This record gives sequence, C-alpha cells and structure tokens, in this order.
Amino acid sequence: MRENLLTYLSQLLTNGLPFLLLRKAGERTVRIGSQSSPKVHKRAHDKMAYAVFSKFQKSEDQLFIYGEVIKEFQWLTTGSTAMPPGASFPNTSKKGYELMVENAVKTIKNTSLEKVVLSRKQSVVRRFDDLKTVEKLLDTYPLANCYFLYHPKVGRWMGATPETLLSYKNGVLKTMSLAGTKRGDNPEEIHWGIKEMEEQKLVTDFIVAALKSAGTQEVIAGEKEMVKAGNLFHLKTSITAKTHFQNLENCVRELHPTPAVCGLPRGKAYEYILKHENYDRSFYTGYLGWNDPVQQSADYFVNLRCMELHDDRIDLFAGGGITALSNPADEFEEVQNKLMTMASVL
Repeated sequence: MRENLLTYLSQLLTNGLPFLLLRKAGERTVRIGSQSSPKVHKRAHDKMAYAVFSKFQKSEDQLFIYGEVIKEFQWLTTGSTAMPPGASFPNTSKKGYELMVENAVKTIKNTSLEKVVLSRKQSVVRRFDDLKTVEKLLDTYPLANCYFLYHPKVGRWMGATPETLLSYKNGVLKTMSLAGTKRGDNPEEIHWGIKEMEEQKLVTDFIVAALKSAGTQEVIAGEKEMVKAGNLFHLKTSITAKTHFQNLENCVRELHPTPAVCGLPRGKAYEYILKHENYDRSFYTGYLGWNDPVQQSADYFVNLRCMELHDDRIDLFAGGGITALSNPADEFEEVQNKLMTMASVL
C-alpha cells in the first residue's frame, strides 16, 4: 500500500541512504533499490542488481546505486489521474530562447547540422516536501516511467519520462524513437506537419544505424504511432534487435545521446549545445534505470520530464528539436508545454 511505501521512503531519506524508486509505464509495481551506506559508487556491480544515473555529457562519471536492499510495493492511484493545472511561467526567457532557436535555424540552413535539441531550465518555489511530491507524481502519471533518485552526495531528482533508451530480456533489445510534440486532449484533433514527421524519421534512422553499428542483429523498426504523455502527444516508432547481455554497454554507448535529446550529426549537435545553451544540463537528458547481471535484464530510460529538487526551489528542464523548418515562437510554446508536465505536480 502507498502508506507503507511512503513510510519506507521517509526512513531512507532520514537515514541518508541512496536509492532509486522506479515504476514503469502502465504498471502498479514500484521498485525501490537502496544501499546500506551512503558510499558513492562509480562502477557497475558485476554480481548484484544496480541502478545507473548518467549525465548528458558522457565524459562525466556515472553514478551507480547498488541494490543491496530491493523492495517492491503496489501503488494504486486514488481519484482522477487527469493532469491538474500547472503553474504559469513568466515569459522573461521567451525572447532569449526564440533568439537561440532563430540562430540555430540559420546554422542548420548554412552548415551540415541537420537538427539540434535546445533546452532551458526553469526554477519554481517549492510547495511540497519530497514525499508529497513523489506521491503526486505517481498518481498523476500512471502511463509514464516515474522515478525518484536520492543520493546524499548527489541530490534528489524526480521525473515521469515517456522515453525508453533500451530494455533487454531473453536476448531481445527493445528501444524507441520518440520525436515531435503536440499539446491536446483529443488525438483526433492532432495533426502532424512536415517538420514533426521529418524530425521523427531522423531519430528512427539514427537509432537503427546505431544498433547495427553496435553489432546487434535483426534490427526491425515498426510503424509510426501516436502516443500520449500527460497532455502531450508524440510520434513514436518501436524498434527491436537481437543481441547478448554483454553487448548492452556497447549499445548504450552507440545510442546515447540520441537525436531526440541531442541532434544530428550527433558530434556537431553536441558541440553546438555546449556552446550555445549557456547552462549545465547535468542529469537532464542523461539516462537512468536498472541493470541485473544475475537475471541478465535491463531497463534504461531517457531522463526527460524531470526535475532537480532543492530545499527552497525545484529546477525544471525541457527542450525541443530544432530543424530548418522550426518556428521560434512555436518552439518556445512547445518547451513551455513540456515544463508544465512537471509543474503540474508542484
């Protein structure tokens, strides 16, 4: 029951013990893996299930939380799971973001850069404690991959991400390309333009090529479909491949960061982001999840729709894919809508 889960989380936080809480999309089971000490681990464990939390910048060290204690709880949502009204943000950053998009479009039209994902950070005042916030997160987004990560040496992060980086079981790797964003409640009223269709195809083609480069076999991309995440719709293509468990690290290396969070060509987009975004993404657009060497299974998720919790404020993050067809005003509106996804639980 939820009371048992919240009590257990309170004990871990009080004792300063690192943990990762994860509930996969559409499931009721909430898994919490924790350590018995606040030790910082920078390497994966080879005989024990562990959580991984990786930053956007691959050159920086990853954080690993060893699953020395693993507990599972059943979470039943109470009341309506419809997305509540979110906070309204001041438009003080509108001009700056639109200018950044405008400059990126010019660069794309005049260089070999095809797409770049530009993001921004928005801070809001805290209204709830950690337990109330994660409770609202789990209730509001039953169809997203919800997580809460805590480490006394790193901090507190929460999110409800719609995007799988990869999952693996019984020799089959599954992933997805997710791109294009529209706000709305009725799928019949959602219409996708050339910009969104092109962006989604770029991401799909990259992932297929990356998996082949990683040495996987029988890579298959399914049909495009529309999926809902909160009050946002996205274009999604499911992709499968066959490989062995020991090859997962190589697959992650080829996939991260995907064009959905970085751009294409990846190297040029990555350099453009570091030069022009003017802030440190940290764990935003990195990835997180569980890896079990004993069961030879893994679930990794892209860290989208996330927030970093501080004592006096919460930092929200969101971004959008910029191509030659991007409109600066539309791109700003898309980022605002994505920020509202997390703000709705605050």
